[in-house]
Amino acid sequence: MAANREQAERLREESDGGDHYRPLASAFRADPYRTGDSALETLRDIALHDDTWLDIGAGAGRFALPLALHVQQVIAIEPSPAMRSELANLQIEHGITNIDVRDQRWPSEDPAISGIADVALISHVGYDIEPIGAFLDTMDRAATRECVALLFDRAPGSLFWQVWPRIHGEEHARLPGAREFIELLEARGSLVEANEVERGGDRQRFAFAAPADAMDWARRRLWLSENSAKLPALRRAVEQLLIEQDGGWCLPDQPTEMLIRWRTR
Repeated sequence: MAANREQAERLREESDGGDHYRPLASAFRADPYRTGDSALETLRDIALHDDTWLDIGAGAGRFALPLALHVQQVIAIEPSPAMRSELANLQIEHGITNIDVRDQRWPSEDPAISGIADVALISHVGYDIEPIGAFLDTMDRAATRECVALLFDRAPGSLFWQVWPRIHGEEHARLPGAREFIELLEARGSLVEANEVERGGDRQRFAFAAPADAMDWARRRLWLSENSAKLPALRRAVEQLLIEQDGGWCLPDQPTEMLIRWRTR
């Protein structure tokens, strides 16, 4: 994690203005009433109607909003102002009122967080958390029944790892993924249940409507500015990597999504 952070800080060509998700937040909007989302369906199977769920790093409410339709309350922890704004807008659009949105970072030092929910959830949060022990300790304290994590076997920031040497002249310092997370939980003494999330047919986890969309994703993951001198080389590398499939464009090396559950201690 430290190596990845050092690499990002050294290669970053422009500041994110203190909110990394500001230019990306709208892309994280999702319909609370959607169907065909295997991860969401699994979470609904876990949830009880009188539950309170804690969604740590809730983003624009991809899971907080549909879960709120199924449980008594969702507490959504989200430090990004842009993400909170998208979540608030979606709440209004869909008339969902049983979400308590909090501008808070995790791990929380608030003693009132203990036992605040039945289930604590993280969805693609934790890849780059350096104080991961404290993060998990606080997560355990917050949930009275269990904790749940949705993680890829490789961090999303590593999706374009193949092009790093061509663009930056060095290998990507990759972050840990789901399997390392499971190993950590087991080393901490947790009894872990982990299963791969079904894709749903041949649907790719990371697909783009056009090569330009993949290019924009890659540019941000490689910390390049919008007018970077490295963009022509990146464009060539990304176009050579993409595969056209089902009317879209995808990467040949697709990550595996895992749903991980463990009882609180």
